[in-house]
Amino acid sequence: MEFQSNLQWYLDQLDYAEDWTWFDAEGSALSDEEVAAMTTADKAAAFVEGRYAKSSTKGMGGMRGGMGGMNGTPPDGALPEGELPDGELPQRRNGNRGFANEGAAENSAGDTMEVGTPDAGTTQANGSSVDSAYYTSYEEMVQAYAADLAEIEAGDTYGNNIVDLYNPLNDIDAEGTENPTWVRILMGAAEGDMSLFSSLNLQIAMLNAGIDANIEWQWDGGHVPSEIFSESFTLYVDQMYGEYVSSQTIEAPAAQVQTTNGTDEQPNGTDISSWVNTSDLDAVSFTLADAAAYRTKGASKAIPGFDVIDHGQEDYVFGSTEQDARHWNSILLDIFQTHADVLAPLFNAG
Repeated sequence: MEFQSNLQWYLDQLDYAEDWTWFDAEGSALSDEEVAAMTTADKAAAFVEGRYAKSSTKGMGGMRGGMGGMNGTPPDGALPEGELPDGELPQRRNGNRGFANEGAAENSAGDTMEVGTPDAGTTQANGSSVDSAYYTSYEEMVQAYAADLAEIEAGDTYGNNIVDLYNPLNDIDAEGTENPTWVRILMGAAEGDMSLFSSLNLQIAMLNAGIDANIEWQWDGGHVPSEIFSESFTLYVDQMYGEYVSSQTIEAPAAQVQTTNGTDEQPNGTDISSWVNTSDLDAVSFTLADAAAYRTKGASKAIPGFDVIDHGQEDYVFGSTEQDARHWNSILLDIFQTHADVLAPLFNAG
């Protein structure tokens, strides 16, 4: 199971975690000597039981950028020189960022997981007080949604459906296209802007087309997961270049033993031991229902509220200040219309 294998990978890579603070079963921080003596299995057990506090470095393991020399060693180049941009983020055309996310809790990868997550018992997204900031009635929202879908399906200047243009399944192994040699798909397992089934279908289509497609659902990874532990994108590029061009095997450097415990005073990890079977730490497992619960708890749009239809949301992709953004789906429209008698009374009702 893909979910299980990604948790297993995470546990196996904990030796690369830098500056984490590890705790005993009573919640007391371990001594430096105790941390230095921890095995990979010890860290895996501590992680599952939530007995840790991550570091702000996210445990990158010292991986640095730059192409390797393709001589069988990992990349050792320095990061590009230059200063980071210091300008302000550009404002959306509607003058706001579509949702509020202040104060959302961080997961163990350092990502905020609750962007847009509906509050328990409501149809609203996190930070929203109403279902829609733009429509006063359910009927008005559905009418606008139907009109936008009709316009999209009518085609652009060239007769193309813009939603179809953004669907990679229409291009994989299609006539007139050239397939890539390899593809790496990295998504957060806890939260994301694309369903995991969609990413899995994408990988399957690529594999069927003869593409070396690797999918990773990073455990505790958020909306845009960062590279963690032994991974870096430049290393992966080197590995693919070594495999397909220079016939070299490129491996990540060995983890450095953590000899000093972190400085956090109390653990902030999530105890998942109640639903993760750790009788064999080399083959952890859990049920499909638990995987779904884990994903749903953190997923922004696993159970979308009405407000994802608002035209101010993410208008940089498809929409504008006067049109609904993304999420244009004829099946969803059919649900809105078919079940209007059930959904309409819930709209903006709290």
